[in-house]
Amino acid sequence: MDVVEVVALALPWVLVALLGWLVSTLVRQHGATLVRQDEFTARLAATERALERLTQTLESVTVTLPTRSGDGQSAAAPTLEVGAPAPDFSLPDLEGQTRSLGDFLGRPLLVVFFDAACGFCQNMAPRLGAIAADGPRVLLVSRGDPGEHQRLAEEHAWRCDVVLEPAWEVAGAYRAGGTPTGYLLDAEGRVTSGLAVGADALLALLDRGSAGQEANGHGAPLTAEGFREKEHAVTEIARAGGPAVRDVGESRLKRDGLPAGTLAPDFDLPDLNGHHLKLRELRGKRVLLVFSDVGCGPCQEMAPDLVQLHERHRDDGLEVVMVSRGDLDANRTKAAENGYEFPVLLQRSWEVSKDYAMFATPIAYVIDEEGVIITDVAIGAPAILGLVSN
Repeated sequence: MDVVEVVALALPWVLVALLGWLVSTLVRQHGATLVRQDEFTARLAATERALERLTQTLESVTVTLPTRSGDGQSAAAPTLEVGAPAPDFSLPDLEGQTRSLGDFLGRPLLVVFFDAACGFCQNMAPRLGAIAADGPRVLLVSRGDPGEHQRLAEEHAWRCDVVLEPAWEVAGAYRAGGTPTGYLLDAEGRVTSGLAVGADALLALLDRGSAGQEANGHGAPLTAEGFREKEHAVTEIARAGGPAVRDVGESRLKRDGLPAGTLAPDFDLPDLNGHHLKLRELRGKRVLLVFSDVGCGPCQEMAPDLVQLHERHRDDGLEVVMVSRGDLDANRTKAAENGYEFPVLLQRSWEVSKDYAMFATPIAYVIDEEGVIITDVAIGAPAILGLVSN
């Protein structure tokens, strides 16, 4: 059998094999295409179902996003109408006792919707310890862990009541779309203000009818006169450990700062690395002694300017020393974020603040080379930064 015959016999089989391979390939490709089409169709159907569910949900929910008007109140509708009775509620306080709105009436009441995890609420927390005892009562309707609220209340000596609402239904009844927000009520529980949005607007409601507003470190400058009218003996309260807050006038502690010419009280405090510093070790240098708090909003706002002040004067004999409060790790984080290169010392409660006769932050004194205070207490960032000339 010659070569031609062999080829003639083999060729049909080669063609059959080739045809089989082509058919197999086409089937596989077509099958893969069908699979991809099936997957796409299934995903499209799932997406359509999800969109349908979302549409149904949105149709059943009304979302109100408050907008700020010029006076700090919400310009968005709907909110509770002035003159309308405020919705009642039944919520547990921090001791687990069920409370209703009527328990807090009898004098004007500021109802604040709060959340312990809200950054704006955390910045507001220290300011709840400087509420005037003779002003409207303040009630926080809040979310979060009861223990965290207890910690904040003790740390900042809150002058307010707290009830906890896990489901946020009361906030919905009050048409409060965020935190911190709230209304001022009269002694009978009728709404007397629009929805206030933010700490400044809320705390401004406390001063309705008074001559001027309290300057509290946000907006208008904090003044010594304004602060001394509101500030109270935090150390006495903390040490007593009780829930009641005494009036400012009941404390015998000096709270209006040490006058110029006073020998600066010495202290021995740890820095952020555990090394102790005594004030007397800085004799021979001027000292800008700044009292701060890791949870203090005005302190944080002042931080960049304080860093610049330190850089300008680090070579002319001025030492910046910060005495801070709060958690060690939180203070370390703040120091790193702000680039502090001066000592940050930690007082456990207010023990050094007590010696310097001022329970507030931020405040500061300038101490001369002999350890004598040469300026009256400066309260608030502008006054503190003005203690040292450029």
